[in-house]
Amino acid sequence: MRLLLCTLSLAMPMVADAGDAVLAAWKHRQVEFTYMGFTTLYTCDGLKGKVKNLLRQVGARKDLKVSTSGCELHPGEIARLPRVRLDFHAPVPRESGDRDPGPPVPAEWKAVVIKRDQPKDLGIGDCELVEQFRDHVLPAFATRDMSGHVSCVPHQLSGSRFDLRFQSLVALPSPDRVPAKRH
Repeated sequence: MRLLLCTLSLAMPMVADAGDAVLAAWKHRQVEFTYMGFTTLYTCDGLKGKVKNLLRQVGARKDLKVSTSGCELHPGEIARLPRVRLDFHAPVPRESGDRDPGPPVPAEWKAVVIKRDQPKDLGIGDCELVEQFRDHVLPAFATRDMSGHVSCVPHQLSGSRFDLRFQSLVALPSPDRVPAKRH
């Protein structure tokens, strides 16, 4: 009986609380979407910058790539329907029985908030971008306990609000990359 309980506990994935370390693996992700904004339009470079900040906030690996199309004819100008292509790695929990999950990555569940000024460059005009990020990009991440709301009013800033709160699995800093403390 004791052996059976030990075997079952090893076979079941551990559920960790926020801040608890878990063993993860990097999973390659590719996401594409067309940004459709009625209230706020971006240049392709401006859109890339906002999306990169959101990806970092949620836990994408630093070597992420964001590319856009739809601005080629008039670089630096506002794009009406820019296409966004994301290529990144996100940590996912390692499960027993995974085939070739890759090298283990120490990670933890981190509380994430996406609202006005979090990350710092988000404003109320970014409501539609946050809504599309939630719908198209967040499913590529290991998240849990999603709460909050996104309510965007087309063609006006008043009445638009976004406040998303959830936990995202993020990689812990590698011990060989942590800077030494200076006294």
